[in-house]
Parts: sequence; C-alpha cells; structure tokens
Amino acid sequence: MNTIDLNDIPRLKEESMKAYQWLVEKYPHFDDPINVTADDSVLFPIRWKTKISNAIFEWVISDMGSVTLRLGEVEGNRRNPAPIFYLSLRKSEEGTLVWTDPDGNYVSFPHPTILEDVKTRVRLYLDSAS
Repeated sequence: MNTIDLNDIPRLKEESMKAYQWLVEKYPHFDDPINVTADDSVLFPIRWKTKISNAIFEWVISDMGSVTLRLGEVEGNRRNPAPIFYLSLRKSEEGTLVWTDPDGNYVSFPHPTILEDVKTRVRLYLDSAS
C-alpha cells in the first residue's frame, strides 16, 4: 500500500460522503444525526444512531476515510466504545483509494455484501453480550 498524502484529502472526503449516503439509506437515522445541518450540509465526523436487530448502534464516518459501527446505547462508553464493524480507505500500489478491513484486506464497498457482514458482526456482539 502507498502512503496517503495531502493531495488525497479531497478524495478521502468524497469517498467518505459516498459511504455516508449509502449507509444512511440502509441504516436510517434513529435520532438526529450529529454534524448534518437542516440544509443537509455535512461537517465531519458524521454520527447517527440506528436500530439493528432491536439494539441501538452508532455509525461514525470520518473525513479521512473511516467507517465505524459501534455501540449506541451505552452513554458511559460513548467516548471510545469498541467497534463492531470498521472499514478504512487506503491507497493501493496503483495509487487508487480502496476500502479495507482492520486486517488490511480489500473490501468491496459500497456493496450489498457489507449488509450481511454488518448483520453477522452485530449478531456476534449481541450473542456475546447476552
């Protein structure tokens, strides 16, 4: 992987916005999103709570190309709760931005398979917490 530099920042923001638009369609706001204004202007990081499997989770999208799903109900852990699902943008050897999982594996995103992956990770978390 190549190093991301200052010239990549506009593309990172663009890809982060695409991620937000796709995810919010699949996982609608359960509350008022943080940093999305009434006129739909967006300031990063974008945060919103959503309900998945009758539990509340929070999506966080950064302008530097990261997507995180974390616990949304536990206010005491709100500052840095462990991620349930995480992707980040990296620069490939060819110089293009690609989404990767925490292990650095390429992930096709946005793609419908992400929905199943999120569902599986949420299920694993809920099963382990009960």
